[in-house]
Amino acid sequence: MGKPELSDLIEKLKSIRAEDIMTRKVITTTADTHLADIAHILIKSRISGLPVLDEAKKLVGIITASDLFILLDMIKSGDVVENGKMAVPNPTVKFAMSTDIITVQKNITLNQIISLMKYRNIHTLPVCEGDEMIGVIGRRDIYKNFYRVVKELHL
Repeated sequence: MGKPELSDLIEKLKSIRAEDIMTRKVITTTADTHLADIAHILIKSRISGLPVLDEAKKLVGIITASDLFILLDMIKSGDVVENGKMAVPNPTVKFAMSTDIITVQKNITLNQIISLMKYRNIHTLPVCEGDEMIGVIGRRDIYKNFYRVVKELHL
């Protein structure tokens, strides 16, 4: 058996499914949580994003570290207006969350996930079964599993 090739890597990435690498115990938040609390959760948990759920536990948005970073200058400039209040220094998730959410099914491959996350610039990818979120995949999950495969193949 010869040295592994790029095609071996691609085949292995096609064999790994979202359900194999997703985090099942997902930390979530609500739209009414303040962004300072979100920043604390992201730092403490070493994650880059949180799914936002409504009262019925349905996915309504995503808040990421990138969203928080974009707001930094707006907040310090007094440009954040929420609920008719000017210069809000600590707005809620509702102000900054993305609501155009891309989700995947549990059988999508790691190969497909990498492309999706790259081309759509996604940091946090909810995995759903029907309307129910059953897990989440973050960039750290991708790094860990991609490089585990590379190491196994000795590429």
